[in-house]
Amino acid sequence: MTPLDRKLARDLLAAKGRLLAIISIIAVGVMCFIYMRSSYYNLKTAQSSYYAQCRMADFWLDLKKIPIAELDALAELPGVAEIQPRIQFYVTVDLPRVEEPLNGLVISVPQQRDGILNNIVMRRGGNFTDRRRNEVIVSDAFAQAHGLYPGQWIHVLLNNRRQELFIVGTAISSEFVYLLAPGRIVPDDKRFGVFYLKHEYAEEAFDFDGAANSVVGRFTAEYQQHPDEVLRRAESVLEPYGVFGTTKRKDQASNRFLSDEIAGLGTFSMIMPVIFLGVAALVLNVLLSRQIDQQRTTIGTLKALGYGDRQIVWHYIKFALAIGAAGSILGSVCGYGMAVWVTSIYAQFYEFPRLANEFYPGTYAIGFLISLVCALVGSLYGARATLRLQPAEAMRSKPPRRGGKVWLERATRLWASLSFGWRMVLRGVIRNPVRTGVGMFASAMGASLLMCGLMMSAATHYLVDFQYSMITRSDIDRSLEGERGRNALLEIRKLPGVDRAEPQLAVSCTFIHGPHRRRGGITGLAPDARLTIPRDPQGNPIRVPITGLAMSRKLAALLEVSVGDQVIVRPTKGLRREVEAPVVAVTDGYLGLGVYANIDYQSVDRRGVCRDWCATDRRSSSRGSHRTKSATETASRAASG
Repeated sequence: MTPLDRKLARDLLAAKGRLLAIISIIAVGVMCFIYMRSSYYNLKTAQSSYYAQCRMADFWLDLKKIPIAELDALAELPGVAEIQPRIQFYVTVDLPRVEEPLNGLVISVPQQRDGILNNIVMRRGGNFTDRRRNEVIVSDAFAQAHGLYPGQWIHVLLNNRRQELFIVGTAISSEFVYLLAPGRIVPDDKRFGVFYLKHEYAEEAFDFDGAANSVVGRFTAEYQQHPDEVLRRAESVLEPYGVFGTTKRKDQASNRFLSDEIAGLGTFSMIMPVIFLGVAALVLNVLLSRQIDQQRTTIGTLKALGYGDRQIVWHYIKFALAIGAAGSILGSVCGYGMAVWVTSIYAQFYEFPRLANEFYPGTYAIGFLISLVCALVGSLYGARATLRLQPAEAMRSKPPRRGGKVWLERATRLWASLSFGWRMVLRGVIRNPVRTGVGMFASAMGASLLMCGLMMSAATHYLVDFQYSMITRSDIDRSLEGERGRNALLEIRKLPGVDRAEPQLAVSCTFIHGPHRRRGGITGLAPDARLTIPRDPQGNPIRVPITGLAMSRKLAALLEVSVGDQVIVRPTKGLRREVEAPVVAVTDGYLGLGVYANIDYQSVDRRGVCRDWCATDRRSSSRGSHRTKSATETASRAASG
């Protein structure tokens, strides 16, 4: 070991208290990079392999009803590589000793599932058999939440008939990695599940012999990045059969939640380390500069003994690199542990056949490298100062800085009110701008990270409270299968425990304003509605206009409309006749792209003419008969649970 190396070891031991703080900052930066990047690769790898295993579809088409023989025109469209018809309906599940309402989504699959799109992965039990027609495969999370297992019988309401189904297995699917019930923002395995039936049995149960109401498919390679043209052609071809909506993979709910989470991890894995390592580099620069000032005599002696500038500069650079290496090793160990923990948390929300933390050598190598670069950058300025020192000059102590008044002393009244101690502190702060700036920057970054975390938590609570306590105030939302009249509302009002019930008319549609299009929905409210109340930015109630639309601020920005503009509304069901409506108010709904209208305005315009936004018969022209045919969703506020 050379004399300079022995000096390096003594310097590191002597400054171990100060160095521990810098090593900790570097370790946190490397840890953030390691665990975020590892989690990113864990999710990305699991997603790609899962999608390939299940042959994830590229698009979904929801229809009213179409004969399977008529789908040949869709399969022959340019850009369509493969299609698969199926039957899907939302159903009610009847489980013994469960009083709360349970809902599910029934999807038909071929009995032989080899090579199908959106295939399922068995978790328990086995595939369909030839012994029973009414066999079902249940989503694994729902089955575990209710203690269901293969060999049990369950009851499900299929097409308004209570049917008994035999569970042959439980499964998961890439289509529902993040399973959300309609209207939910987080998964609820206890109240919503997916049920896979044999296609032949689903045809019989829903009276869909030789027909389907859903089509999934894949694009050819040349249309993977430009699917909109293919989907527009598909809508045109299938228009006679009532196309409710088309969904690309990037807009599919489960895939979007998962992909957004992966993209967020990728972004934060770059931002967070930069903050911590930047602070560490600045603090290391200040520390090394002060240490060189304190060792002026030692440096002068070394130069007088024949040590060159390069040797001395490299000595101080090694001092910084040792700190960077120590922080990198500590950060890598902590990062691996954090990656294991974070990946286990993701496994609770996302259903994969396998989601585990893997060791990515390249990630750890990059983490080690960036910590060394951070240390090197932080040492260059201080180490360069040794080049300016001449032996004779360095042998003397560093002369004190020139004194004099600081700019704050010009405020004589303020300066006179300060004690002697505060004057010394303020002079030191102002006369050392670099050291002061580094301290302020480090404090600002720490405070900003803390405030961001606290504000995100507070903002989430505020948004949820604003949406579900001030705008949507109902305890129970009851969605009816189709268009129903006021009699359904009267029946719900008679149920035990119902304090108030209000009708809603939900119209799924596409909003068009110039070149801008956006899919959404209009919620029709009664004039005296108290369970759903649109709000302005200050939280004050906005009365639903008698005519026109009250549109959420986010949707208005996407469509580039303001109060007074006209938008074209194209319903996705019924007669699908385009209707022009004015935007008369902009509301602040933070969850979703809500649009509200008077329920009577949705049914009939000011001249008493049927608007046909969700009509099913063109002969419905009078106000009373159309309102009887309108689709009513009832929101009930229960007084006693």
